[in-house]
Amino acid sequence: MRVTAGVRSEEVRQNGAHVLFVEGHGEESFDVQIITELFNRELRVETLGPSFSIKSVAQALYPFHPKYYFLIDRDHHHDDKTINKCWKNFPDPETQNLLIWKYRELENYFLEPDYLMRSENRRVGRSDLEDKIKTFCQERLYLDAANYVITSIREGLKKNWVQIFTNPNEFGSRTQALERLHNTGAFNTFKDEVANVIGQGEIERRFDETLNKMTNGSEQLEFGNGRWLEMIQGKKVFSQLVDSECFQVEDSGGNYLQGREKVKQVAKSLLRLDITKQPEDFQELKRLIEKRLKS
Repeated sequence: MRVTAGVRSEEVRQNGAHVLFVEGHGEESFDVQIITELFNRELRVETLGPSFSIKSVAQALYPFHPKYYFLIDRDHHHDDKTINKCWKNFPDPETQNLLIWKYRELENYFLEPDYLMRSENRRVGRSDLEDKIKTFCQERLYLDAANYVITSIREGLKKNWVQIFTNPNEFGSRTQALERLHNTGAFNTFKDEVANVIGQGEIERRFDETLNKMTNGSEQLEFGNGRWLEMIQGKKVFSQLVDSECFQVEDSGGNYLQGREKVKQVAKSLLRLDITKQPEDFQELKRLIEKRLKS
């Protein structure tokens, strides 16, 4: 299948092609370029904003566009059971053709030492590479654990905790309306709930729970101990790692690349390896989508 670059969304709808929508904005998106490379440019990949937007669109479009697929980063509120189910049952009407990365972000997969050791751009040995990964992740460990607490509280309080009124007979005047508002018990209930959630004890409990999940109780990060490698903000760490002395990339003119372009080139070169050398989730994504392409 030939890929046409720069296709507008309305053209996608008209030709009914298979499309994978991911998070981000524009064709220069890291996710777009990397996943396109994974599929050998045989699948159209487009951005569709943040994850909450993608989930809403996935739910709305599934009955009309079964050839549209959606892939989002892992959020804190997606547990292992939910994520494993969406991969196992894909495509499933209940998930609206939605897949969720098992790691926090696409970049987290590029922090796996076994994978990075295959990079043609690597300039250090395994020990130095692992030390650098651990150092960068350790530097932001407590920041990311704290942010998990913030996002979990923020998402948890978004539920519909108070119902709207329906009987106009109870709202004959300004006085009656204000009286009904002031007597709404849900306000006090929510106040108590917020107080419980943001209380020092609960905040500490959530933080320690998250930290323990990431580190398995260890103060210093070690590979294979805890889930820090999949939970850390991979986008930040991978960029730091590639921009360090661990990697070197030259363009066609012999100039050394830096910044975003260097990061993309290191990732793309890894994606050109045989599919059997890719992370398991990359292999599974390709298998699932290609099965749909051939059906």
